[in-house]
This record gives sequence, C-alpha cells and structure tokens, in this order.
Amino acid sequence: MKLLKKILQALEAEPLDHLVVTGDVTLSGEASEFERAAELLAPWAEAGKLTVLPGNHDLWSWEAAASWRFLRLLGADGRGMKKPFAVFPLAVELSPEVTLVALDSARHGEDPRTTPGALGSEQLAAARELVRGAAKQGRAVVLALHHHLVIPPERVPSDLALQRMPLADAYQLVRMLSELPVAAVLHGHRHTHFRVDLPGAGQPTPVLCAGSASRAADEPVRRPRALVYELDRSGLRAVNAIVAAA
Repeated sequence: MKLLKKILQALEAEPLDHLVVTGDVTLSGEASEFERAAELLAPWAEAGKLTVLPGNHDLWSWEAAASWRFLRLLGADGRGMKKPFAVFPLAVELSPEVTLVALDSARHGEDPRTTPGALGSEQLAAARELVRGAAKQGRAVVLALHHHLVIPPERVPSDLALQRMPLADAYQLVRMLSELPVAAVLHGHRHTHFRVDLPGAGQPTPVLCAGSASRAADEPVRRPRALVYELDRSGLRAVNAIVAAA
C-alpha cells in the first residue's frame, strides 16, 4: 500500500489529463477491496479523469462475477453503478485529438489461476466500429484492456506462470491492429514492464505493459510503476515511467 500511494501521489503531481487503470484493482474480488480502491482513486473519479478496467483478479470468485461487484462498487469511471449493465467497449475522449477505447477481457472460470481472458465477437465488432469512427474524425485511438496480446521475448522467471492465462482471442485483436490505425495498446496482467511493437496499419503499433503499481519485486522490470503517455492526433509521442522506490 505504501508503494501504491507513492505512485498515486507522483501521478497527482503531474499535469495529467486522464488516469487509466488496466485491471486487477483487487486481489480476490472482495467487496472491501473494491471499496478501498474506490477510496484511493476518488480524486480522479470526482474530477471525471478516470477509466478503470476489470482484471481477472476482480472476477476471482463466483460471487464477485455473478453480483457484478466490479461495476457496482467501482465501475468504469470509479463511481460505481446502482444498476450495473455491460459498458464495454467504452469510448472516452481524452482530448480533442485522442480517443480511448476501453475493453473488458476479464472472465471468471472454475480455476481462476488458469482461466484465459476473452473479448468475444460482439465486443470486438463494436470496438472495430469505435476505432473506425474515431479515425474518420482524424483522432488518434488508444486501446486498453487487461490481458496481454503477446508474450514478450524477454521474460523474468517470476512472470512465467501468467502464460497460462492468455487472451484467448488475441489473434483477432492483433488482426484489427494490422487493419485499422491504432496509436497504442495499453494492458496489464503480467506484472512486468515491457513494450512490443506489432505490425500496424501504416506503421507499427506499440503495445505497452506498465506492470504492477503496487507489487514489490527485486527484478527491475517488476518494480511498482506507472507510465505517463504523451499523445496527439499523430499518435504516441513519448512514454515516461514513474517508479516507486522500496
């Protein structure tokens, strides 16, 4: 918690337009965990500068998934929903030049330690239309989801277990990147910082994982961090890291 608070304090000191949390705001989807997350993210939520995606840990139990606990207690904007309904894919205007398309890849399974993520055909089709529409308006598009699209070529030993929880329909999203202009893809899940550039429509599409913002680790790429992105209608201009010292 100390490390997470350091990250949030550093972010509050930056002139940021928006905060995107790519899932796993809880360990096991308990109500008390969501309430604590909502409290920590309240300054961003109250300012209308927050987008939160569910991760596999947020649907860890059947009770959490069946009761729509993520949406009820936190929701995509951090304010929760009295009557939850499916909100993803969600288009958020980050600026006059940039649109965020937030996706939900979290799925509950009998064994949460091996359950893969999935977007599904309906969400993928809707996301395509959102990307296409924003591109026609001359806006850059950033996609965000929890699960990784590809496994990074360089892996640290403590990250290997997450190979068992991939994104089942990642190939369809990779195909979308090759056909439609996407400025960047942001995701979480792997608890390690890395970047992979995938073939894109006209130019490579950077796929970035910030890693965890709260989990301490000895390996440098797994130290708690957040990434700060500079974007305009031309795409991703710069990426800077905020790393919490132990």
